[in-house]
Amino acid sequence: MLLIKIWNYFRGYVVFKLEGLNLERTLNKAIENGIYLWDIRRVNYTTIEGKVGIGGYKELIKILKRTGSRSKIKLKIGYPFLVHKLKRKKILVIGALLSLLLIMGFTSFIWDIDIEGNNSVSKNEIIASLESFGIKSGVFKYKLDKSDIKDNLLIKHDKLAWVGVEIKGTKIKIEVVEKDEYPQQVDKDTPCNIVAKKNGIIEKIVAKNGDAVVKKGDIVKKGQILISGNVKREQSPTRFVHAVGEVHARTYYEKIQSMSIFKAKKVKTGRKFTKRIIKLGETSFSMSRRNVPFDKYLVEVENKSLTKWRNIRVPVEIVNERYFEIIEQKIKVPEDVIKKSLKDFLLINVIKDIPEDGRIMKSSIDYKKEGSTIRGHLIVEVLEAIGVEKILSIHEEE
Repeated sequence: MLLIKIWNYFRGYVVFKLEGLNLERTLNKAIENGIYLWDIRRVNYTTIEGKVGIGGYKELIKILKRTGSRSKIKLKIGYPFLVHKLKRKKILVIGALLSLLLIMGFTSFIWDIDIEGNNSVSKNEIIASLESFGIKSGVFKYKLDKSDIKDNLLIKHDKLAWVGVEIKGTKIKIEVVEKDEYPQQVDKDTPCNIVAKKNGIIEKIVAKNGDAVVKKGDIVKKGQILISGNVKREQSPTRFVHAVGEVHARTYYEKIQSMSIFKAKKVKTGRKFTKRIIKLGETSFSMSRRNVPFDKYLVEVENKSLTKWRNIRVPVEIVNERYFEIIEQKIKVPEDVIKKSLKDFLLINVIKDIPEDGRIMKSSIDYKKEGSTIRGHLIVEVLEAIGVEKILSIHEEE
């Protein structure tokens, strides 16, 4: 069946309408003369429609003159008609081909470079590195190797942890992830303070070297000195030491997210439209002239390849695209389901911000209904080390 459809397409056929009072006689005569007709259907008592090959239609016209019936071509389908149409519009076809070649030529080069995700490494630095690799505006995109670009950028810039490269059209998109900025370790012989790397409430502080300047229960801000390396004692000169100690504090992380109390459900109406496409290698021919008659639809695609003949793969593929008309219905979601979804979503996202050494002490979530949405506000209390070393400026201390 599939081979017959392909054969009919390439030899060409017409969809005809036949009118008259002797339709049965006309069809019998056509069959007697070896004319192959298919998809015959009666429209009414004096009218039928069907399909016939180009050669068969010419023979059918001769029979009509003898039976007194009339025929009209409704649709011409197939490769011969396509070629004929192209021959009649040779200048337009040549112009279209030239335009296509120009477009293909223009789109074969990179004209725009987009950088995303950078912070400490400037855009100009990355672009300068790319240019040193030969990647700049106007470069032929098909000679670019994305793996080489990634490797070269990672080698060139120590601060980059990951590089993603995407070439889309005439644009190359470079997405980078920078390495986490770990606190610089201060040499043990260099005087330093222990300062807070973030806001928190002191839970535990142990000064092994230097003087603790805060105590349990104190609220501290980022950058505030926790253990001082400036040691002062009565009747002793001031000493500047390398502060050492442990400082744990309760810190707070929060996330806010809203969700609609309604969700859209897609429901099929029962109406369906099928579009058939023949693929010959890289070339495609659509056997359906109509556009999809639905505004909203779901698509199911089925690919059928011809079976191998004597271990030779025939490069012909039939693609059936089935479009199902849908309507969207709003369904109210129970509040407890929304709240659970909100809580799970917020917890997953807040955990990403908590350091590995952090320990969740407790969490609370507040829900608030705002029109057709519910907003969730999650607060998580974490116990973590917040002390980092910072070189002590002796001149400032004095």
